[in-house]
Amino acid sequence: MFVFCSASRAKKDLGELTALGHFLKGSSAALGVFKLQSSCEKIQHFGKLKDENVPITEAEAIVKIRESISRAKKEYEVAEEWLKVFLKDYPEE
Repeated sequence: MFVFCSASRAKKDLGELTALGHFLKGSSAALGVFKLQSSCEKIQHFGKLKDENVPITEAEAIVKIRESISRAKKEYEVAEEWLKVFLKDYPEE
């Protein structure tokens, strides 16, 4: 759960979420997990206080990030199961 003590702390936390969203977006894209990529991209933009290039408040961003993280967790679980099935035929080295 996000708890912000000050405006400067909120900006720092949103900045970290932006960076993590960007990183995970790239990793998801590399694996071809496009739904997860999309959710991570939204987290990246919400952290920059943008929603489809429309400015949003920090409070709105936090709500939207929470929703996106919840969705991303579900998409990750689906992707993980798909990858396990896909990779089961490949021998471990």
